[in-house]
Amino acid sequence: MKGKIYTIGAFLIVMLLTLNGCTASFSTSNGKSPTATTNSNSTAGKNPSAPTAPTEKLKNVKKPENKKGKVAKDVEIPKDWITVYDEKKGYSFSIPDGSTGGHETQEGMDVFIAGTPAPSEVTVVVLAFKDKTMTKEDLLAVAVKFLEGLGATKAEPGKLSAESEDYSLTEAISTLADGSKSKCKILVGTDVTDNYVMIVGTEEPKFASNEKVIDEIWGSFAMWSGGASGNN
Repeated sequence: MKGKIYTIGAFLIVMLLTLNGCTASFSTSNGKSPTATTNSNSTAGKNPSAPTAPTEKLKNVKKPENKKGKVAKDVEIPKDWITVYDEKKGYSFSIPDGSTGGHETQEGMDVFIAGTPAPSEVTVVVLAFKDKTMTKEDLLAVAVKFLEGLGATKAEPGKLSAESEDYSLTEAISTLADGSKSKCKILVGTDVTDNYVMIVGTEEPKFASNEKVIDEIWGSFAMWSGGASGNN
């Protein structure tokens, strides 16, 4: 994995405007409806016999616990990555080279938003702010409110799972007004006074094929102010 340092600066705020299409719902759609096409072998216009509708009620079957099903196509992990480092807020993480993004401050909270290049087209959000009273569960609630503020009519997170003393992780599904869904992983971290929330996701149908890239991104997140463990 090749790397280079990419420091967050004020000039990136302008780039934030280019992400409006995907930040509201982790969507990369251009808003156009697909155009129906036919070919010379199409059966359109003919009247084939309709199959008999099955009547047997399907039952829920438990998937194998020790195996992971193969998705239709995994997005390969990019070879070239860059490091995003915010010295003032005290965090860093890695993201595929070619990503675009920017940050701004809203009511004392620093909001960084980025989008990775095709074929992954994953959206990354980092929220950083100070509040010594916050727990990891409180930070998850902040993440949910943020997702709902971006247009989700419902954001449903799972239960936080401790990755370490400093970090906890969960997944969440957001539903938009049009019924479409997005899926993300939410990483929360605290270090007494500084709080961090990282949201990494995409459209739900694309989540499985992008999960390796998503895991690389959140897994690279680092706090530089100590964390709950007190290690600098």
